[in-house]
Amino acid sequence: MPAQLLDRAKPAYNGVCIPEDYHMPAPVDHEARRRHIAEIAADLIAQGGMENATIRSVAAAAGYSTAIVTHYFAHKRELLFWAYRAAAHSTQRRFDAAQAADPDDLFAALQAFLPDTPEGVRAWRVYFAFWSATISDPEMAAEQQWWQANALSIIGAVAIRQHGAIAQPDHVARMLLTTVQGIATQAALDQAHWSAQRQHRLLELQVAAILRHANEP
Repeated sequence: MPAQLLDRAKPAYNGVCIPEDYHMPAPVDHEARRRHIAEIAADLIAQGGMENATIRSVAAAAGYSTAIVTHYFAHKRELLFWAYRAAAHSTQRRFDAAQAADPDDLFAALQAFLPDTPEGVRAWRVYFAFWSATISDPEMAAEQQWWQANALSIIGAVAIRQHGAIAQPDHVARMLLTTVQGIATQAALDQAHWSAQRQHRLLELQVAAILRHANEP
């Protein structure tokens, strides 16, 4: 090797001189990449249903080879579970942000579950795509039941903080969640007639009615 190149090289590694301008590739955050692939799968499901999220289509949308996708997900079923959780976590993040702003604001907490933003619409379209799977897939049914129980728990906690003692907090939480799910189902499927303002107004009226009778037998 010419002397001038040796002068510009870094110390030898295993007998090989490394050029001074060589940079080691950045380490890969494998969990971040796994989450990113799952988010891409959720996008595809929201656009065209579960059949739209194949290993090949997800790889193409993410800009990866199919080998990379299968490195992180052994099969499509695992990828689909992660996609569902990606949508669920996006709703959880909205809820957490509302709670960080005001932990006693029940309306804001419930609003976080609505499809009143593109992110919210995406989440609900993913939920719709998976609902039919729960009929024949006990594992998927258990997954959705877990998130349902989680929603009931966090909604109930906020209701108690805002409203004080509630005779039947579980019942009230279920009524509130049912209201949200009813509005969300209609709004996500008929966005032209369900603006964010309309969703919020109906939610406000329903929440007021539910809390007004919260302590009735």
